Amino acid sequence: MSFVTWPYPFFLATVAAMYWALPLKGRWWLLLVSSYGFYAAWDPRFLALLLSSTAIDYFCGRGIVDERRPWRHVIAATALPALWLGTCRLVNVAAPGFPGLPQVDPRLIGVAALLPAVFLPAYALLWRWSPLRRRKGFVAFSVISNLAVLGFFKYFNFFSDSLRQLLHALGASAHWDLPTIVLPVAISFYTFQSISYAVDIARGQGQPARQFVLFAAYLAFFPQLIAGPIERVGRFLPQFETARAWSRDHLHQGLALLLTGLFKKVFVADNCALLTNHVFDPKTPLDAPWALLGAVAFAFQIYGDFSGYTDLARGSARLLGIELSSNFRFPYSARGPSDFWQRWHRTLSTWFRDYLYIPLGGNRRSLPRQLANLWIVMLLAGLWHGANWNFLLWGGYHAALLTLYRVVPPLGRLERATSVAGGWLATASMFAFTLFGWVLFRCANLEQLGHWFGAWTRGGAVGDATAMKPALWLALHVAPLLLLQWATRRDQDERANAHWPWPARGLAYAALVLALVASSSQDQEFLYFQF
Repeated sequence: MSFVTWPYPFFLATVAAMYWALPLKGRWWLLLVSSYGFYAAWDPRFLALLLSSTAIDYFCGRGIVDERRPWRHVIAATALPALWLGTCRLVNVAAPGFPGLPQVDPRLIGVAALLPAVFLPAYALLWRWSPLRRRKGFVAFSVISNLAVLGFFKYFNFFSDSLRQLLHALGASAHWDLPTIVLPVAISFYTFQSISYAVDIARGQGQPARQFVLFAAYLAFFPQLIAGPIERVGRFLPQFETARAWSRDHLHQGLALLLTGLFKKVFVADNCALLTNHVFDPKTPLDAPWALLGAVAFAFQIYGDFSGYTDLARGSARLLGIELSSNFRFPYSARGPSDFWQRWHRTLSTWFRDYLYIPLGGNRRSLPRQLANLWIVMLLAGLWHGANWNFLLWGGYHAALLTLYRVVPPLGRLERATSVAGGWLATASMFAFTLFGWVLFRCANLEQLGHWFGAWTRGGAVGDATAMKPALWLALHVAPLLLLQWATRRDQDERANAHWPWPARGLAYAALVLALVASSSQDQEFLYFQF
């Protein structure tokens, strides 16, 4: 189930109506059941991995604060993934072809049964250690287990295939069959949120969930489960623990965010995707103006797509009285690469800063060490987006930009310019650099990249008649987004706009709905679902 499919509004309205009618603990159970149902709609088998992370991180979180849970609770929770897969397998046997349920390989049940076989002895061993060593052990177990799951499902085939190609290039014989590994939806997001949960508790920046159902609802919260924002325990969990009262502000702010998100996704991103897909198709003859149009179209496609998803997630959460982090802050107005990463996918940027860059030494080290840390972080951030060389190249490109702005004085001064003209030049320069980065991101292979670069050798002028019509069409879909972003460029603007008088709000909502109805785009899946 996706935010832009027809069942979702009915699903969200039903959950919201039931939520406000229930007491606090009833709300936890409602969120847990609805979130698991929402996630299982993608592929019920994926739920076993989410259950595994939930069990491990709940008991690790309690262990970090020296609270030992009864063995029956530990055994029951760690057995849940195998029990779930076993149930799915029974349905396969009893009702072959059951809608929405792929075949469950019996070997998966055996793999899931390894969780209690591994975790229970480790859990018992950790409680034999001294308190300080035990806390570090629980943090390490959480981090290593989450990274192991993420690494296997997302990167095993990539590194195996890359190793095989390298051996072939060196003249060595390398023949092996790779297993078919399906990438579970949302795994990159909930594993990072699970890691931050354990680390923040150990740092004293949050308290662990008191009950298993509370933590399970926290980790699987359906508005932000699939593609973030990546939340922190200190800010996010207390919102589940408080019995909030219904307020009209929840409705006003939620509806405003939902309509804004739909506008960004359907009117902006999906229409830009039509031009993007055409330009980056290797079969399309290109010249320079078309190559430039394709780069600009993809820049606003990915921005409208991801920020639109975030608004839909935040709007859904606001209807439940929960506030998610704002992931974007007018990113194409950035004056330099550091500024860009403080505006683009902010929860991921701060995650890498707080859990990798600063522990590596951050800005406290010498300049060469700072730059080395930057390269490590950005290469891993690129690889986080996908198991492909183009993402690694994109991460390296942004690492190079960050390096240049630190070591080349004119670029550093440009980013810090205080004059109006200097600010416009800095923003225009950074947008041009960002466009090239998005080209690296969009081109999945060397053929596509060579096709785009080759267009610049075939001349053409920006004013060519063949490119003017699509350029105007692109401007028609991008200009309203820029106006909308300018109106909400500060976090507090969203709340203020939600309190406009009803006539003004009604006109704004009508304009957004009219744009959605008039949109001629084809439905496109959210880009970040693949990460």
